[in-house]
Amino acid sequence: MQDQWLFLMAFHQSHSSADFSCGQEGPQIEAMVGECRPMRQLKKLISRVAPSPSSVMIAGESGTGKEVVARAIHKLSDRHAKPFIAINCAAIPEQLLESELFGYVKGAFTGASANGKTGLIQAANSGTLFLDEIGDMPLTLQAKLLAGH
Repeated sequence: MQDQWLFLMAFHQSHSSADFSCGQEGPQIEAMVGECRPMRQLKKLISRVAPSPSSVMIAGESGTGKEVVARAIHKLSDRHAKPFIAINCAAIPEQLLESELFGYVKGAFTGASANGKTGLIQAANSGTLFLDEIGDMPLTLQAKLLAGH
């Protein structure tokens, strides 16, 4: 069975926007149950990674708590007051995923909103964008993410 991959990206953008909740309570490290050696190591790693402005990749089988880890990193980071936006890349049709992530301007395509749309990357606005199942995203779109477009 292939590992499910996600990419947790901390975006530092100067634009303010989006109507995403910043204050919703999420898991904290203390709420992560378990005192076995691997769990202690995971908690220690989360504490070390959280202060970093760098992007983080978390790997694991489906259902192992990748989003819980991502939320714990977010809550312990300097970004904790900013949005945490989670998106399942496999749940959005390929044709819509690019406009969901990057947004679009008025009239960009047939059926586009007359006002355009803010993309989720901009909506994360100095917060955290959690991309679950990024391996299911088309390679061309993965390249655009890496290029920062």
